[in-house]
Amino acid sequence: MKTYIEHFLTHGYVLLPDLLTTQDCQHFRTLLEEDYKQYAARYANASSTIGTLSDKSTEKVVFNLHNKSMDWFKLFEHPNVIDLLDVALKQGSYNDLEPYYLNNISARCPLNGNQGQQLHIDSGLPGVNYCLKVNVVWLLDDFTASNGATRLVPGSQNWTEYPENGKQHPAEILITGKQGGALIFNANLWHGGGPNVTDSSRWALLLGYARWFIKPSFDFMKNTPEYIYAQMSHNQKQLLGFHLAPPKDEFTRMRRINKVPEEPAPYELPLTPCSAHRK
Repeated sequence: MKTYIEHFLTHGYVLLPDLLTTQDCQHFRTLLEEDYKQYAARYANASSTIGTLSDKSTEKVVFNLHNKSMDWFKLFEHPNVIDLLDVALKQGSYNDLEPYYLNNISARCPLNGNQGQQLHIDSGLPGVNYCLKVNVVWLLDDFTASNGATRLVPGSQNWTEYPENGKQHPAEILITGKQGGALIFNANLWHGGGPNVTDSSRWALLLGYARWFIKPSFDFMKNTPEYIYAQMSHNQKQLLGFHLAPPKDEFTRMRRINKVPEEPAPYELPLTPCSAHRK
């Protein structure tokens, strides 16, 4: 892992191959297809315009996988990934020990005709001294030059400007790979999904891990079913930031990081999960 970590720190990204079996990838793709079919019609309006990153009209997307199956935790807390995150997301914090957590959980499959994404960053601030957020892209299908593989610009995690809208960069590269690998990159790195000109599946699990003080994409304290929470280990609860909820008031506690995870508010998915075994 040392070589992989050094590559990440120098170039802003690294591809870890062969972490999942073919059977693993098939299982996770099946879960995603089921969830997309069951929940996508009920998604809130993103208020996007055609061509923006929020436009999901030519892709399948599933959100908040933690509240649909415990199986995903195999990937959320994969030891090879955690080893890298323990370096990248603790550097520069007090004694290199302050926590990070999984603050974004989704999956994406661009469809035939998807034109690819605008180059962008996911950290919110370009060119900061330390890595604030790390993206982990699990390849659940082969990533090829024709089905929407990820484009990125090595070294751009250190740049202090944003990518120019609608432009390619001359140093842009395409990350292709076999299913079962994980592409890990600094969220400051300029990146974007490529166009898909095929009818083939190209599912990717998209995980964002961030330093503890950065807001999540969704509120896990309000969208985690009780039966899912009850199955989580202490470490899994911390990984999702249940100990990072701010105190309600000064009479509850004084520190923003709690010693123990807090229980989420009651929540049920809008539709009953497809099958009981997924609990």
